Amino acid sequence: MKSNPFSFLLDQLEQKLPDSLRPVQAEVKAAARSLLDDKLAQFDWVPRSEFEAQAQLLAQAEARIAALEAKLEDKGA
Repeated sequence: MKSNPFSFLLDQLEQKLPDSLRPVQAEVKAAARSLLDDKLAQFDWVPRSEFEAQAQLLAQAEARIAALEAKLEDKGA
């Protein structure tokens, strides 16, 4: 499988195209790519580095919450 799953999908579409559509293969592939690009543009993507930074902040916040909960339990007991 290719590293880009979308290219893989387009290649699979091209391979499975019926013989009757082979004359318009380039048009079908262009239309499929255009549709795929339009749909992908609708997603709210974030860079990996930003995702990892947010995950780290979340882990730190969870640790702080757990520590505060432990302090509250100690004071309440």
